[in-house]
Amino acid sequence: MNDQVSLNNQVLDALLVDYAAGALSQPLEILIETHLAMNPESAKTMQMLMQLGGILLEECEPVSLSEDALDKVMSAIAEDEEPLQKVTHSENSFLPRPISDYIPDLSCTKSWRSAGIGIARHDVKFSQSDMRATIYRIQPSRAVPSHSHTGSEITLVLAGGFSDESGTFGPGDIAVQEAGEVHKPVADADGECIVFAVNEGDIRLAGPFGRVFSLLVK
Repeated sequence: MNDQVSLNNQVLDALLVDYAAGALSQPLEILIETHLAMNPESAKTMQMLMQLGGILLEECEPVSLSEDALDKVMSAIAEDEEPLQKVTHSENSFLPRPISDYIPDLSCTKSWRSAGIGIARHDVKFSQSDMRATIYRIQPSRAVPSHSHTGSEITLVLAGGFSDESGTFGPGDIAVQEAGEVHKPVADADGECIVFAVNEGDIRLAGPFGRVFSLLVK
């Protein structure tokens, strides 16, 4: 097992634990829920984590609550509820939920912004998170320009697949890039690649055309 595969597994394990604990940001929560819908092995791991959490909870000593505890919890839930950017379309039915609720009509070019030749993007806004969440559509065999990130990037493959310096990724796979790492994803030749990427920082394009290309994706 190479270092990148080990890193991916470590990050995925940490994300699953945080998801079970309810500690993930909204974009990563949706990413993990979608991954669980696509990956039976991770779904089994999540079931075990939930069962373990239930056992630990049963072993805890009961704690008395104030009389208004329930009212406070319900009030907090009401404050957290917000209309998310759900845009369900029948054309997206082949994509897993919940991410399919946030992807615009695949057949409508006006719903997507150009991110270069053969690459389109759709930004998903989450008011409760500073993370950048983006859905990319990459045409077959198209290469994304070499770039790095100022923070970590977690990418879930929704359809198709891609390869970069760290390996090959298909539907349901999660790819992890640490801050500062440079990579150049290339979509598989047998179909369009669709990914959901969550970034903690900004994208920094590398190479002589980086500055020019940056102007196109802003």
